[in-house]
Amino acid sequence: MDKLIGAIVDFFVSYGGWGIVAVMFILILFFGDKLLASVEGFWSAFRNISSFTFKRYTSTRLANQILHATRVINSINDDLLPYRVKIKWVKSENIESFLKSGQVIIKIRDDDDINKSFVLAVAEFVRQGLIHNVKRHLRDEPLVRAIDLCAVGKILSQAYIESLSYFEKNILNSVNETDSDFSKYFEQLKRLDYSGLFLPVFLNELTKSLGQFDDQYFIEDFEKEAKAFLNYLVDFCTERHKTLFYNGKYIRIAFGLVANRQFIFRHGRDAYIEKVRSSLSLGAQTVYLFGWEDKIRIVRQIADRAARLDMRIKRVKAHPYRHVFDDLSSLRAICIEISCLDKTGGNCCQTPA
Repeated sequence: MDKLIGAIVDFFVSYGGWGIVAVMFILILFFGDKLLASVEGFWSAFRNISSFTFKRYTSTRLANQILHATRVINSINDDLLPYRVKIKWVKSENIESFLKSGQVIIKIRDDDDINKSFVLAVAEFVRQGLIHNVKRHLRDEPLVRAIDLCAVGKILSQAYIESLSYFEKNILNSVNETDSDFSKYFEQLKRLDYSGLFLPVFLNELTKSLGQFDDQYFIEDFEKEAKAFLNYLVDFCTERHKTLFYNGKYIRIAFGLVANRQFIFRHGRDAYIEKVRSSLSLGAQTVYLFGWEDKIRIVRQIADRAARLDMRIKRVKAHPYRHVFDDLSSLRAICIEISCLDKTGGNCCQTPA
């Protein structure tokens, strides 16, 4: 402080002479308390503004990180998680979240452990926003929670792997240990995820199937079909002799597996194209084609050619993933969605092309 005052005095002596210095000391002598109060007030206001600006910056950054991480879901279907996210820092340990004006508002404490803040915020975002219109038709809470936490694990494993251990240790493991129904559903959904069926097929079909029923608040038998469809997909993952057609009340899909090189050599790719077209004629709303490694290019070619030949096909979308086998080895794979549903969920496949 003495050095600061000395420097100020030297400055005024150099540029204003000792008269200016004398005036300064008189002002400090008579108005020192007010000057100090003004300086303290200015500093306090500056500190508050700085704190607000920093909190705004960190909340915006966290919101952007969440949206970036959840792109893996929205790349499947824009309706799976169609909301924006807004973070509000609070002092309470309790987390609050709600939907408002097309965004999920999350009130959360700004914790020193960034992994904790990120994981809790992602979990709340998914809980409030994921397949929101589907969840109102589901009354089985362990199933809904298993869907949410499987999605959270998927997001963290593909975007911020360093947060995955916090999620497993502090959230997933505790629920697994206390809720056997949740554990059963979670294992089933994890099995689907290993086979590329969780996001592109299961959640995608649940969302698409309700496109024609947006005006109905609650569909009594939809949960029954959702569970039947889940069981079918689990069997499809595990059975050697697969049933390639699911014909439900709300969901009707078919599968094509491009895996046998000898079959391709003997019958050509046109055999798969005819399988796609015949499945649509039999009432399938969507056909999903799968292939691994060197079959990926062939699957793409089959889907593209089928779309050119059949005017009923309205959507062809590729969903790349890694297929995980029982020994936890994995391969590059692709699931291609070939659909005749229009944007409103209407079926365009009532009659053959």
